[in-house]
Amino acid sequence: MFSTEDTIVAIASAAGSAQRGIIRLSGPAVPRALRRVIANIESTVASASSATAYRVATRNLEGFPSVPADLYYWPDERSYTQQCSAELHLPGAAPLLQFILNTICLDKQPSTTVAEQDQCIRVAQPGEFTLRAFLAGRIDLTQAEAVLGVIDARDKKELELALSQLAGGLNSRFEILRQQLLTMLAHLEAGLDFAEEDIEFIARDKIKKQVGHVHQELLGIALQLEQRLISGMEYRIVLRGEANAGKSTLFNALAQQPLAIVSDIAGTTRDYVSQSLQLNGMPCLLIDTAGVESVDASLSVIEQHAQEMTCEQQKYAHLEILCLDGSRQRSQWETQQLQTTPPHARIVVQTKGDCANFDSTAAADVTTSVNLQHDEGLQALEKLIGVRLQRQAGEAIILQQTASRCQESLLQATLSIERALELCNTDQGEELLAAELRHVLQHLGLIVGTVYNDDILEEIFSTFCIGK
Repeated sequence: MFSTEDTIVAIASAAGSAQRGIIRLSGPAVPRALRRVIANIESTVASASSATAYRVATRNLEGFPSVPADLYYWPDERSYTQQCSAELHLPGAAPLLQFILNTICLDKQPSTTVAEQDQCIRVAQPGEFTLRAFLAGRIDLTQAEAVLGVIDARDKKELELALSQLAGGLNSRFEILRQQLLTMLAHLEAGLDFAEEDIEFIARDKIKKQVGHVHQELLGIALQLEQRLISGMEYRIVLRGEANAGKSTLFNALAQQPLAIVSDIAGTTRDYVSQSLQLNGMPCLLIDTAGVESVDASLSVIEQHAQEMTCEQQKYAHLEILCLDGSRQRSQWETQQLQTTPPHARIVVQTKGDCANFDSTAAADVTTSVNLQHDEGLQALEKLIGVRLQRQAGEAIILQQTASRCQESLLQATLSIERALELCNTDQGEELLAAELRHVLQHLGLIVGTVYNDDILEEIFSTFCIGK
């Protein structure tokens, strides 16, 4: 299946009768294959130096008279497969197309030269034209899968997604990350090579910032991948904020039932509480988390565990609702959160808007009151949640097949970049950091196809139809 020396031919149009039908060819023996079925083609093909369209006629073949046809001919490596290629557009009668195909592959006349004897002309395997485009470097694996996505698209939205991926929308994101990682790795390895010279090729703070950026990007892609994989998926909405910021009150109001304990005592919520519900017709999993506090020695083991669970829930959220207590001054942690861009959508809610000492902030998207019954702020929040989730649903960048194949590689890349970020935070050896970055590059290479094996290619291209 992976030989590119044979000349392949296939009917590329849909099965059944139609006004026009297409026979596609690719490989070194395309001129000889065309001579078998087209009259007076020798001089035309021999003189072609670039992609050209010709009006031709077929030969008088057994049982079939000569018929007019359009020939699209690519004589050199500037074709889709980077080989000599052609498309023959004929009347769409299925018997005619099949007879032309058989004549090309089963020529009764012996080859006239030794070179022609070595040139095999055969029917293409499923996906072999696209496979050759991939092996020639014309497209990567995500774009190859997008070709199948275009063919299988069931509606306009799926077609637009496939076309976006085919145009390199997904590839460009991974390629930017790969280039950033390669640059970081080059600086790190240069520093290791000249360790005795005491030369700093890249500052540690800069590495940490760049590794953090790659981490955020991979988390964002992972969320969109999850969205494509899970049928009937619930959108995870996480409420975060400092202790006693009104998260549980807001949670109960959105859930329309008292599921979370509400108290003026800070730290009432120790574990997270979740509830499935419909918001603006979209299935959601609403999660109330423990109030964020500084993790230091003064916290008990249970409190530290609650903080860890809050961070874990926030990492895998599709939408974060950040609650700010409007009845007090903004804390250092809240200021830091507002200055940080999360890997997912965020809505900033300022609570307790009806308190006497309420101080509004321009950073808030919505303001709610202490008593949320019939609160206009709550209604505005529910509407805004729907808008943000609808936007995410319309921003899918990954086809189902690509998401399934990439799941494990993206998971391993994310785990490696998280270990790299931990190494940056603990100022450990650059050898370990470089090793983790190499692992990330390897797994990203598996996604786009710079690293692959025969099993991966067979899994992808065997799902294609013949002629594509």
